[in-house]
Amino acid sequence: MQMASGNLEPGTLEAHLTAAPGPVRFIPTNNGRRLPIMATTDFPARSGSMNPTYFALTPRSLTDFDWLAVLDSTQYSRGGPTLK
Repeated sequence: MQMASGNLEPGTLEAHLTAAPGPVRFIPTNNGRRLPIMATTDFPARSGSMNPTYFALTPRSLTDFDWLAVLDSTQYSRGGPTLK
């Protein structure tokens, strides 16, 4: 998933998750159990990305997974399509 801090839309779940000091954050969601009230807020979805592997995080993402790993950056795989 692509989440560059320079292009995050304010108010989105991605913006809230990357607001904590990084460069890496491990967030135990426990399938949505025992999450702070922030996790149940209806965050707007990010509008999209040129990266075909990107999908927007939504509050449901916090109940679909046991953990989320949020990274400030990753290496781009050589040979993949150019991101614009």
